[in-house]
Amino acid sequence: MQFDRRAMVGGAAALAASLAATPVLAARKTAPFNPGSGPRSRMVYVNDLSGDIDGLFATAHALMSPTCQLRCIVGTPAMFAAETAAVSAALGEEIVGLMGMKGQIPCHAGSSGKIGTGRVAQRSPGVQAIIDEAMRTDTDLPLYIAVGAGLTEVASAVLIEPKVAERATLVWIGGGSWPDGIKNEYNFGLDTDAARFLFNDTAMPIWQIPQSVYATCLISAAELRTMVAPHSRIGDWLYRKYTGFPEAFAKLIPIRINLGETWAMGDSPLVVLTSLGDSLPSFENGKVAYDRTSAGRYDEVICPTLNRDGTFTARSEGRKIRIHKDIDTRLMFGDFFAKLALNYPAK
Repeated sequence: MQFDRRAMVGGAAALAASLAATPVLAARKTAPFNPGSGPRSRMVYVNDLSGDIDGLFATAHALMSPTCQLRCIVGTPAMFAAETAAVSAALGEEIVGLMGMKGQIPCHAGSSGKIGTGRVAQRSPGVQAIIDEAMRTDTDLPLYIAVGAGLTEVASAVLIEPKVAERATLVWIGGGSWPDGIKNEYNFGLDTDAARFLFNDTAMPIWQIPQSVYATCLISAAELRTMVAPHSRIGDWLYRKYTGFPEAFAKLIPIRINLGETWAMGDSPLVVLTSLGDSLPSFENGKVAYDRTSAGRYDEVICPTLNRDGTFTARSEGRKIRIHKDIDTRLMFGDFFAKLALNYPAK
């Protein structure tokens, strides 16, 4: 039986240039890919890296994907007391260093509390980083706030500066499928009030990847051993995080787990949907947009009311959001493996 911890407990042109300067890339026979006209979008990446290991793999994938300019990493707390925002931010820094980009991608700690029913913004360096990036006036690149965790930081940013909701698109791993929603989904449960605020009481554009989709992003132990582990320090580090997870988890809760032969890389759709969209743009109101994607099917629906238990209640008016029905896992994992092989060749 596939172990599911969630169910159990409730770049850019500059980036491409920096990658090209690393020793592993200098030895390559082909030049690193650089989008001809530069990146098409920006990303603030928010993840509870101190929790499940899928976020670590998605972070590495985002750092290798120059079409969406990774502006910063915000580390957030996970379920257990030891899984703090500071630990998550430190893991982000470690990944950046292992990939030869130390000091190039800022990593900030997110909030330690929740907004609560009183909707009290939880200020933190990570929240301020979201606000600062959203409020920039020196770029026209659309901004994605890609979240593989709870929504405390995004909700706090909007509470402090409401304009954030109209200047960014939230891409969120969490919640349930349309039309029913789901009870006890992990990321929703990390800050129920934050998720409900963003869905129910803001006009923020949302692309949601629900549990029924992210749970299908399975990768096998054999694939990780052959396609990830041999690739430089980062590949070895990621593989050891995978094999060492049962022991690490046992330190948090007295349960020994059997991983079997698969793991769900549930945060990786964040990269697919922000960096691997369709090649051709869409045109609306005289503007060019690259927000069309064939990497997964979705329902575009009037944003439903998100109830306290995680279920949905349909609404008849309001903004439309995307709720995904599936994701192109072949593209997702194929791109990740290829970028590892190209950027960090096996010895």
